[in-house]
Amino acid sequence: MIGAGALVGRAARAVYRRELLPERVLWWLAADGMIAWHRTVERRLREHLGDRSKTVLARASARMFQRRGEVLGIRGADLVALMPALYRIERRQKARWIFSELGGAASMLDRLRGQRVLHRLSARQRWDEVAAHLGELLVVLTDDLPTELPHARKILGDICFDSGVAYGKRMQRVLAIDDVRDPPAIAMEILRTSEWIFQVNPKHWSESDGVKGALEGNACPWYSRPGWNGAHCGIFGQFQSGVSSVFGLRYQLAKTIPKHGGDTCRIEVKPIALRRSAR
Repeated sequence: MIGAGALVGRAARAVYRRELLPERVLWWLAADGMIAWHRTVERRLREHLGDRSKTVLARASARMFQRRGEVLGIRGADLVALMPALYRIERRQKARWIFSELGGAASMLDRLRGQRVLHRLSARQRWDEVAAHLGELLVVLTDDLPTELPHARKILGDICFDSGVAYGKRMQRVLAIDDVRDPPAIAMEILRTSEWIFQVNPKHWSESDGVKGALEGNACPWYSRPGWNGAHCGIFGQFQSGVSSVFGLRYQLAKTIPKHGGDTCRIEVKPIALRRSAR
């Protein structure tokens, strides 16, 4: 008999595979994902920066929010109020430090202003905006962190890899995936769950022969943003590498638009160690 947890997992897996979640829920998931990402990065930076980690990261986030404000055409008090509202921060008060360097106080007036500005945006626009924050923050971090922390890019890559490992294991449980006879196909499926939420490769296709596989699609929301380059693709690629490693696969970033041109990016995976047949 299949347990209730497995049934829920299979239902969730079907929803993700068919990409059936409504845009409002995808906005919520992207907002939760950004809060979780801030928390993870802050915790890991604390190993190097101590008590300054929150301030350093909040400062980078403030510059990221300002960059996004330029895209949206929203500035000043409206921007200060909108960003916490986009993150639904009233439900996650412990994460308010993310906005501490943006300016303004968390007053009732701020919250009301935030809701008023938020109502100008459709659910799709809210999802589009929050999904763009992931890469936008990475651009700012790779610009600003080296002044605070030597080898910042390597540290960010390590954070992405470890996060990918944790995510791969968690999603395997959440989606009740117990059949891994085709590791590349499973790895690509789990990668797509996060890509969907953050709008990476909206048009995509994948392949697997049961041993090696590939995923290709029309890139991400960030590669055309000021400051983005191939190094950022490599840093975020470590997340994909971490997910792939859970299934005994080595990840390779085979093609990116910033480096190779064209209009698609491609990753390939193959077994970390091929067994030699007995002679």
